[in-house]
Amino acid sequence: MLSAGLFSVQQLVLMTVDIDASLITALVERWRLKTSTFHMSLGEVTITLEDVDTLSGLPIDGEAVIIDVPDQEWSATCMRLLGHAPTDLSGSVVRISWLREQFNHLPPNASS
Repeated sequence: MLSAGLFSVQQLVLMTVDIDASLITALVERWRLKTSTFHMSLGEVTITLEDVDTLSGLPIDGEAVIIDVPDQEWSATCMRLLGHAPTDLSGSVVRISWLREQFNHLPPNASS
């Protein structure tokens, strides 16, 4: 994960966040599916790639990483890319709880 520039994903997986239900409700009420924007009192607001970069630390520049993997090969692909494979894979879905269990602690020699 580190060599792929996904250190920030590992950090996000480890985060525990208190969810503010009233804030989520307010945002859902202002979301417009047709335009993929929030309609706020100041105008239309959308989430950009720069927002994703700022909030998650995920790199947004450079070449996209796209892997076409047949459904039956996801376990082997996870093992090759992550060094671990979930036992309860459902298609290409990897559970956050599994990521937490596997990558809760980085080895001392890990680099960002």
